[in-house]
Amino acid sequence: MKIKRYGHGATPNLKQRFLFWSALLLIGGGFLLSILSFWNTRRLLMADAMTKSEVILREVEAIRSYVKEELRPKMYELQGKNTFIIEAMSTTYISTRIMARFAESMPNYTYRRASLNPHNPGNMADPFEEEMLDWFEEDPNRLFWQGVVKKNGESFFISIIPEYFEASCIRCHGKAEDAPKELTERYGNDGGFRFKAGDLAGINSVAIPVSDSLREAWQGSFVLFAVTLSGTLLLLWLLMLLFQRLVIERLGAMLSLVVQKDTESKPVTGDELDVLQASLGSLRSYVRSARKGSSLEPNFIGNYIVSKPVAAGAMSWLYKGHIADSGEMVSLKIGFDETMQNPLYRSCYESELHFFKSLSHPCLPEVKERVDDVLVLTEVRGRNLFHFLGNGGLEYRFLLPVFSQLCDMVASFHAVGIVHHDLRPQVLMLDTQQQLSLIDMGLASSDQQQDPIVAAGLGPQGDMLYLAPEQIQGMRGDPRSDIYGIGLLLYLAATGHFPFSDTRKSARNWLRHKRQVESPRRYRPELPEALEQIILHALSFDINTRYQWVEDMWDELTAVLDAEPGISATP
Repeated sequence: MKIKRYGHGATPNLKQRFLFWSALLLIGGGFLLSILSFWNTRRLLMADAMTKSEVILREVEAIRSYVKEELRPKMYELQGKNTFIIEAMSTTYISTRIMARFAESMPNYTYRRASLNPHNPGNMADPFEEEMLDWFEEDPNRLFWQGVVKKNGESFFISIIPEYFEASCIRCHGKAEDAPKELTERYGNDGGFRFKAGDLAGINSVAIPVSDSLREAWQGSFVLFAVTLSGTLLLLWLLMLLFQRLVIERLGAMLSLVVQKDTESKPVTGDELDVLQASLGSLRSYVRSARKGSSLEPNFIGNYIVSKPVAAGAMSWLYKGHIADSGEMVSLKIGFDETMQNPLYRSCYESELHFFKSLSHPCLPEVKERVDDVLVLTEVRGRNLFHFLGNGGLEYRFLLPVFSQLCDMVASFHAVGIVHHDLRPQVLMLDTQQQLSLIDMGLASSDQQQDPIVAAGLGPQGDMLYLAPEQIQGMRGDPRSDIYGIGLLLYLAATGHFPFSDTRKSARNWLRHKRQVESPRRYRPELPEALEQIILHALSFDINTRYQWVEDMWDELTAVLDAEPGISATP
């Protein structure tokens, strides 16, 4: 079944995303497996070479010890103290000759006896051996070295041990004139002399070639990756068949049931799940509207005909309507079913109706009359503020007219002892003339009457995303909480983003997040720094370091917005 694409652009659909991430995980896993295979093979190879080379070095040392401790003393006993037969008494000569014969049968093993000043020129150290001699010379406590070394384009695993002159060695390696005649006649008087007991005599090393073995390890890893890749492609093909049958086709059928064509709504971008989520979101809002407006049967109240819902507040729902006789448009504020049935919430609803009837401000719709539990208001036009803020924020030129109205309205509330407590973009309507209207005061309190929420001992009421920190901690009735709400709305209007994540959190986590407000200029670098400071000042976690009066914030905001009217806050 072919899934219809929604929105614009080249957004991958669900099947393509599943294929991409599955391929990435499986191929990446195969590659990682191949690398681990090579690493393990190399580790085993190095361990084997290390063991073998160490064994050979120990054997050489055993030969040298035998010559020094048994063979040489026996030769002195038989031939006299002044005798020196190189073939039977020189540890270096005997060990190198024996290992040369060993190498004839084991060509992969190379033994070297190297020195910077040897009797035999064939034992002269090469550049690498010179470095190792210097390394052992720097610290006499260094007794062993192993590692991989490249020589002539080939890799060798080399084990090295140092050897130091003993007192018995000085006869042959001290002064040339004291050396045995047989030694100077064969090697001359230049090399191998001028040493004393304790000096570094040279190094003994065993080299094992490992290039072929490493090459085979790489080839084995490549073959493993090729086999894994082939298996991955087959597995992906089978997975895509199952995914098409079990997910895509069923999801397509579901989309055909829930996705409605709406020429007025913004196209949904993304894959099928994004479209389904958006569709279910719309469906949820309609279900919520139906549930909260279920008491509207029949669809008229007195002389008023009720039409579609506009927005939900804390305790009530606002509907569009009109007068049956004249057709004049009105708005009707109707409490939720649960509000009407719960004495506490009904008390809050009654307070809300009282505030609407007793207060007068251009941002508050006028009350025409009350019909039973329904408040009939003048028509509220426009869309809720969240619609504009959720699409990238307000244009910079609209910030001053909108927030001037908001600040003036809130200041007028505070002047008569009312704190709103619930300043959210969902309860503020904005029409095409930038006229702001407040449609809900369900959580407001007044110092002139008892606060039902405080009297009932309830915890924080409202959406914690918008609540000031002290409200989350249970405080009510402080006007500075509304200043926090204005600061949050200003942040959202100026940047199109919240200052922190809007995911669900516990009260304690919300408090922790509200201490860490993101800089507005992270989202809009072109915002004036002065505007950023106003927003951060209003969003101060500590109520005592926040603006103390709405008028102070309003004055500073007006000065900044008047100074730079040309900056656009839209993306």
